[in-house]
Amino acid sequence: MQYVACKFRPEDKRAYTYEWEGEPLTKGDIVKVPDKSGDGWQRVTVDAISDEAPPFACKPILGLYTPDVEPDADASDESEDATDPFDGVPLPF
Repeated sequence: MQYVACKFRPEDKRAYTYEWEGEPLTKGDIVKVPDKSGDGWQRVTVDAISDEAPPFACKPILGLYTPDVEPDADASDESEDATDPFDGVPLPF
């Protein structure tokens, strides 16, 4: 088991630790982790790796990101407006 510190953006000062049971990862690999909702995933970059478990529970890495096979989770085909499910009024963002 590897414990992997990942950054969401290269300029981030903070890294988040996830666990990985697959083939060994290396710094700079791009992997997929669960998003905040738990229904999707986000792309992150491996920043550091350890074999020692941290003193807290870690979410699992979902897998390696393969840009040739799957679209970027950050890319969206939605229009510029989103509808609030509570009132049906379009939100401008």
